[in-house]
Amino acid sequence: MFGPETPSTADEVREALAKGLMEHRATVVTPIFDTADGMKADLLARGWPPAVVDYLAGAWLAAMLAKVGAA
Repeated sequence: MFGPETPSTADEVREALAKGLMEHRATVVTPIFDTADGMKADLLARGWPPAVVDYLAGAWLAAMLAKVGAA
């Protein structure tokens, strides 16, 4: 009565799932990618070699995405 209705058809379930995934992307995944981009920019500005920067940011990004996926 007061919350969202529970989907009852396959189309409603698909729509609810798609909406949930989009909300998850906007609130969880996008900030992780933004942080990785910021890390790369900061390390490059500090004079780190680009290959090392790519490796470090990629390793951090993979670890964070794995952590989000496990939650």
